[in-house]
Amino acid sequence: MKIFVLNLERAADRRALMQRRLAALALDAEFLPAVEGSRVDRRSLPAGSEPRLTPGELGCYLSHQRCWEIVVERGLAHAVVLEDDVVLSPELPRVIAGIAGLDLPYDLVRLSSLGPVRGIPVARLADGRLLILPNKNPSGAQGYLVSQAGARRLLEHLAVPKRPVDDEFDLYWKHGLCVPVVFPCVVEEDGGLASTIGARMDGQRRKTVGRHLVRVIEAKRRKLAVFLLARRLRQAAADRRR
Repeated sequence: MKIFVLNLERAADRRALMQRRLAALALDAEFLPAVEGSRVDRRSLPAGSEPRLTPGELGCYLSHQRCWEIVVERGLAHAVVLEDDVVLSPELPRVIAGIAGLDLPYDLVRLSSLGPVRGIPVARLADGRLLILPNKNPSGAQGYLVSQAGARRLLEHLAVPKRPVDDEFDLYWKHGLCVPVVFPCVVEEDGGLASTIGARMDGQRRKTVGRHLVRVIEAKRRKLAVFLLARRLRQAAADRRR
């Protein structure tokens, strides 16, 4: 299983820390230079790109996007993508192998979550962990497993940076993607390391009645979309067993 770690070239301390953490699990990884968002010429971005994305959010988005391109270019069946500020569970190798062996048409499986994982279970791994289609935002892009087909679909649906990349993962149901979350997670954000992304684009948006109503309506739409996707996955699994 190919593992990529996104790392800013100037963050040598983080690179060394991740190398030690991977070595402790007998894992090898390729470190990919992350994009410095402050150095990006925004005039080169696709039409429709969100101008309010912070340099950190933009760099993060483009870094993940480049990783999907590499998965496609190299013809990798699967790949694990990690950010450089994570703690790895000793169960990570076994969980990765278990997910890769599932007969489940996922695009991306999130191995981490910044929030509670709530949703509909669609598969169970040998160790009892669940793959859950979330109907609440798990948030975060610290670690995930992406398939070849998934990388292609991500590049198709997320070609234009309109939101932070983890927000786009949260909106998988709108993009027609299958993006479950492993629960319990096997990759966690290292709270002892300062974020290289910085402030969030929408961190200072005022709460209004209109925005609240939009969120309520979207939550209902999401629950229905996730329910229908989970039902299709279960029906497909049942058909294959016959």
